[in-house]
Amino acid sequence: MALLIFLFWVVLNGRLTWEICFLGAGVTALALLFLCRACDWSLRKEGKLYRALPLILCYAATVVWEIFKANVRMLPVVFGGRPDPVVRSVTTRLTTRLGRMALANSITLTPGTITLECAGNELTVHCLTSAMAEGLEDTVFERKLVKIEEALHG
Repeated sequence: MALLIFLFWVVLNGRLTWEICFLGAGVTALALLFLCRACDWSLRKEGKLYRALPLILCYAATVVWEIFKANVRMLPVVFGGRPDPVVRSVTTRLTTRLGRMALANSITLTPGTITLECAGNELTVHCLTSAMAEGLEDTVFERKLVKIEEALHG
């Protein structure tokens, strides 16, 4: 992970000098310290992350695809449809804070839905129409995140 963060630093700078390398080493150390403190990260978990990387990339592609589909579904609502707002509470099977945060953010990124609250394993979601509220109990986001959690913690 440190190497990836350092390489990202070098790419953002666009050139490679001794000063950039030394400053990049410091930034990398601070980023790793943040990961260890805020995200419960350790070097032992890094190997599991690399094995779960295909699942994570598949999840990212799914998020992009679902955003595209939701944009298409929003067109009738924007151009003459009537919104029928619904607030729904959903219980998630995700066990980690990071997994629940990823689910809440994925729902919010999808047009027409906003996660209002995430308390424990309960999410409160506002949907612009009742049709958008259908299927919140078992989303493709949650199914893929459960697989990622199993790969990282199982």
